[in-house]
This record gives sequence, structure tokens and C-alpha cells, in this order.
Amino acid sequence: MDLSLQNPWWKNPNVIEDDEKVEEALNKKQKVTYPFNLTQNTLVLGPRQVGKTTMLKLFIHDLIKRGVNPRDILYFSCEPLSKKQDIIEVFSDFDRISIELKGRKYLFLDEVTQIKDWELAIKYFLETKLSKNKILVTTGSNALLLKKGLERLPGRDLNVRLFLPLSFREFLLNFASRELKQELRKSTVIYEDLMNMEKLNSMAVKLSPFLDEINARLYIYLKTGGYLKPIYELLENNYIREETYEIYVKWILGDLSRLDKRESIFKSMVKGVIKNYCSKFSLLSFAKEMEIPSHVTVSEYLEGLQSLLLVNNLYQVDLSKKLPIFRKERKCYFIDPFLYNVFKGYSLGRYQDYSEDSEDKLLQGVVCEALARLNRQYLDITHFLWFYTKKKETDFVLKIDNSLTGIELKFKDKVEKRDFSNLYSFKDRILLSKKDLSFEDNLLIMPTGLFLSLV
Repeated sequence: MDLSLQNPWWKNPNVIEDDEKVEEALNKKQKVTYPFNLTQNTLVLGPRQVGKTTMLKLFIHDLIKRGVNPRDILYFSCEPLSKKQDIIEVFSDFDRISIELKGRKYLFLDEVTQIKDWELAIKYFLETKLSKNKILVTTGSNALLLKKGLERLPGRDLNVRLFLPLSFREFLLNFASRELKQELRKSTVIYEDLMNMEKLNSMAVKLSPFLDEINARLYIYLKTGGYLKPIYELLENNYIREETYEIYVKWILGDLSRLDKRESIFKSMVKGVIKNYCSKFSLLSFAKEMEIPSHVTVSEYLEGLQSLLLVNNLYQVDLSKKLPIFRKERKCYFIDPFLYNVFKGYSLGRYQDYSEDSEDKLLQGVVCEALARLNRQYLDITHFLWFYTKKKETDFVLKIDNSLTGIELKFKDKVEKRDFSNLYSFKDRILLSKKDLSFEDNLLIMPTGLFLSLV
């Protein structure tokens, strides 16, 4: 296997500057930083077009600039490969080529999880001399395959990291004013803080002078989400190209075909998710409404969408047991607001920005994903994040230790205590507003933008 084709820096280290991904990233006025290091073997899992390949290429650029021998660095896109033996061959060929070179070596395998039995190839690498003095960084897009693969890698030296679109806080840390960035770095919310209303209020007060800028950036975020391509297009050109929306659809349809999913049913699923956005639905009613053959099919496709890191499935909670009720109606949110615009355009046959007509809905999805990232275990959020229905609904319920925090979103100019549904069902309560900020009787009223800036 000719590895040199994908590693031109072996002959001339300067050509890394000409790599399309590297050149584009380095030429941006506002550069994005990646919160990963290269001290251990890592599998990076994230949806398509989120920037995983760019991240790998920038790692390589950084290593070469730091003086690492270019021939100690391997990049290989696994797209042309078909079986685990092909991956092992890549490992073996690189080991043979670099065996006489001293120093640590770095292997970057892109999109490895699409290969059948990929985990067996990784296991072989980790258990043999092929791994000696090497750091392996691999990427993948299908979390369902990851989960199954990791079951065959018990106790192996492989760290797993999710690489998702930028959260709103990460968006601000990369694209806000210098003053706001400095203030944000002074405080961040961890999972346990969401049952400490006094601390949250204190952090919100300190950040409140920046509320106008935060809200202005929040409206941009609803259009672009955390995907870099639409972010840069909107910031640099003041619009997002129609082709950009289509790029994401094409990648997703390709991944679905690998999962043996039918596009016709997928399109009905997307229409159903958008139609029921922020509303609870049963699998049976969803199937009937969208003319899908069976509620079992609906369940399978929702699981598939989640495995591709596209949606969060949110379940109701039994408050007395503090457990989810899987048999009742659920909700479904896209993990990123840009995906809402992508899929609405796909379902309607017209790609454009739909955020201005859907602000409240999109914000619920953004809050859901922000909360999910606080304690998500691989793909699972059912152990700590739900919604509650009595006569009215409480948008989100968090289980922290053995306590429940209720969170309600009312993105309007003036909110009051009575806007919090099921107020007395929760000891700790957060009411997310547009601008109001107050704290009384263990009810924290807090601007949504400030909340999302901290979590």
C-alpha cells in the first residue's frame, strides 16, 4: 500500500502548508482552537462535516512546526478501505517504513469506524509491537458502530472523545469580542452547579454587562449552529450558500445508506421531527401521521438518527421514581440548530435560513444539547435529562445526585414566577428568559443567552 500519496510532507515538510484543509483554517482571521491533546491513543467521534479531518491536519501541521520528523507522522483516510486487514496493513507498512527512525511516532486514521470489524484491527495494533512508541488518533462518524466496537475492546488503552459542533459557549469563546472571551474564561458551569442557584445567579450577574452582545451572537448561532463552514460564510459574506445546506444532507444520506436505511422513510421522519418539534409524540401517532409502516420503524430510525449524532431523544420522567418513562410520549431535538435549517430545507425542497420563524423552538433544542453535554455518557442522556408533564409541561428536568432541578424556557421580554409550569414540583428551579435576571424563593430567572454562555 502506497502511504506516501496521503503523506506528501514525507518528501517536503513545507507542503503541509498547501494542504487544502490547513490552508483554509490558517487563513481565517478568527481561528478555532481544538481542546484535544496528543498524549494518549484517542478515538474522536463526531458527525460528518464537523471538522474532524481539519483538526487532524492541523495536528500534523503543529507537529511538523515543532520539529517532529515528518516521516514520523502518518495520515490515512480510511474511505478507500473495506476490511480490517486493510487497516492492519496500514499499521504494518508504516511500522516497516519508520522502524529505523527514533522518537515518538503519530498515526492519524480518518473515518475508521466505517470499516467492518475496525475495532479488531485497533485491538491488534494495541496488543502488538506495532503500537510501541506510537500515538494513535482515529476518527469516526457512527456512534452506534462505536458502541458495538467498544464492547470488543474491554480495558484497552483507547480514550474516546466526542467531537461535536461548537456549543454556544464554545462559539462565543471563538467568535465573540476579546472582552467577552476574557470574562467567559473566568467562569463555567459544571453539572453539579445546576442545583446551586446562588452560584448560578452570581455568575450570571458578573456576565450581565455583556448581555446585548451575547444575544446578538445568539441570533447568529441560531442560523449557523456550531458548524464552522456556515459560521464562516455568514460572518464573512453575510449569507450561507444553498450548496452548504446541501453538503450536509448528502453526507447524511450516504451514512444512512451504510445503515441500510431508506431515504423515503428518512424524509418522512425528518418531516415528522420538524412538525412535532418541541411537542411530545408517541411512536404510534408519529407513524400514523407521517404514513410510516410501523411504530417499530419510527423507533429504529430515531435510534439511527441519534447514532449519527444528529438528534437527542428526550423522555418523560416519573418524579416519584426519578426515572424515565420509555413507554410514554417523547420529544426529539436536533443537536444543533443548523441541522434544523438543513432538514427543513430538505423536507420542503428549498434550502434557506428558517431560524427567524422558529427562535423559540430552536432555543429549546440548543438548551437541550447544552444540558446533554454536561453528563452525556457516549450517546445516553436518559439517566439524568428528561421533561415532565402534569397538566402542563416542564421543558427539562435534571437529576443531580438524587435531587431534581426543573428548567423552563420562556424567551420573551417579560417573565414572571407564574411562567414556570409545575413550579412546586421542584426544589431548584431555573426560568430562562430573554433579558430578565432575578433570584427569589429558589427560583432563578436568567436570560437564556447568559445560561448558554456558561454551560
